[in-house]
Amino acid sequence: MVLGMVIGSFLNVVVYRLNNNESPLRGRSLCPTCRHQLAWYDNIPLLSFLLLKGRCRYCHSPICLQYPLVELLTGILTVLVIYSQNFKYQGPSTKLIFDLLIAYCLVAIFVSDWRYYIIPDEVVLFGVIVALFFIISQSPTLLVPNFLAGLGAAGALAGVVWLTKGKGMGWGDVKLAGLMGLVLGWPKVAWALEAAFLTGAVAGVILILIGRKKLKSRVAFGPFLAWATLIFLLCGDKIIWQTGAVLP
Repeated sequence: MVLGMVIGSFLNVVVYRLNNNESPLRGRSLCPTCRHQLAWYDNIPLLSFLLLKGRCRYCHSPICLQYPLVELLTGILTVLVIYSQNFKYQGPSTKLIFDLLIAYCLVAIFVSDWRYYIIPDEVVLFGVIVALFFIISQSPTLLVPNFLAGLGAAGALAGVVWLTKGKGMGWGDVKLAGLMGLVLGWPKVAWALEAAFLTGAVAGVILILIGRKKLKSRVAFGPFLAWATLIFLLCGDKIIWQTGAVLP
């Protein structure tokens, strides 16, 4: 849990810096408002936010709720991934490391697209590298089928982008769909895409009804792709088995 919260804090840094043309691996953390360098005790996951009462120590500007929420949720997610690993697999920890790294990529993608409407290429590329390494080292026979699944998923969303002239979704979603296929394979990627479209549509209608969005307002689709990928990464086999179906 604690390790997951620390990683969540790092993911916050990655999201902010990638969307502000800064290196996520260089330099100390700064307050985004006053740009004052933060001390180590200002960066303790969740605890610092509570002790500072949600405000910067130096300029007293409110700290975005994204930071403690991502830290907390990443900690919980880490526990859930470990639990699913112990429940489903009996073997080396390579699968656990793979699941955790992909889960952290999905968290970063979720937050980035939700807040900035951008899916960072760097995060998607890291996910692709992790997926390829795992497949080649553990299940090389899945390389071609999963690659084709990724190609098919990316092609399907590319068709949507072309038909809607980029108004329905962007090319970042297409790249993410490719990663989804590579990670999930067939038929899980089809199920995940369907789940993302359904939940995205429902969420869009709800946002319009409560006045948070208008009919022509932009709604980030990446978060729905990310959560659906995570669900089918951890529980896909069980979901498909319980439905008694092969395809959605």
